Amino acid sequence: MSALTGELLGCGRTSRRPSVWVMRFASVADRLVAAHGVPALGNFRDPVREIFYILLSAKTTDNQYRRTFQALTARFPSLSDLARAEVADILSCIASGGLANKKASQIQRAAAALIAAGGPKPGRRLRKMAPAEVFAFLTRLPGVGPKSALCVMMYSLDADVFPVDVNVQRIAARMGAIPQGLKHYQAQQQLPPLIPAGRSRELHIAMVVHGRTTCLPRKPRCASCGIVEFCRYGRRATGAQGERDG
Repeated sequence: MSALTGELLGCGRTSRRPSVWVMRFASVADRLVAAHGVPALGNFRDPVREIFYILLSAKTTDNQYRRTFQALTARFPSLSDLARAEVADILSCIASGGLANKKASQIQRAAAALIAAGGPKPGRRLRKMAPAEVFAFLTRLPGVGPKSALCVMMYSLDADVFPVDVNVQRIAARMGAIPQGLKHYQAQQQLPPLIPAGRSRELHIAMVVHGRTTCLPRKPRCASCGIVEFCRYGRRATGAQGERDG
């Protein structure tokens, strides 16, 4: 299981059979990585840049938040510039993205908090922290919740943690790994114990790509899905045979 995620989130026991699902998700990882690879999704090795990239992604399409991030960093190339910026000027850079008014304030306050805690190069401090310290630090920043903190840790700090985004949650729920209709924080709590150790990053990325290309929110392409035998929804939709739910 993704033990570090469980430790950071205090995940409780799941009603599912963890050993069955860990093996199943290992097979899913094999299939999806073979199909999609582990492509770059625009994320950054620099944890500070990643914080703002992830913050801008909330309630915003992929293309939109990439554009708003580029506009923001072009206008404010350093963290110090961003910390000193007027919220209205930040808003002008990101207005085309979702929740722009809220994010503009969060970005300015997060930049100021990063400077206050770690000087002009807080990324160096983050790399020296233990995972629990990093998680606690990140989740104290404005706009950075548990999922966003896990994304920064996974993409930028090489932590074996498993963030649950909307694509991951949708696929896992259709598979039967977690119940349908969970709130996001519930899915984030319930899914990590079912994820094979050491495979969090590749599985997360492959599920994100699969959710964007095949397991769509509406009209999923079950007939061409490479993991349909592991999926309760897909088997019902196609009549395919597969493994029983755990």
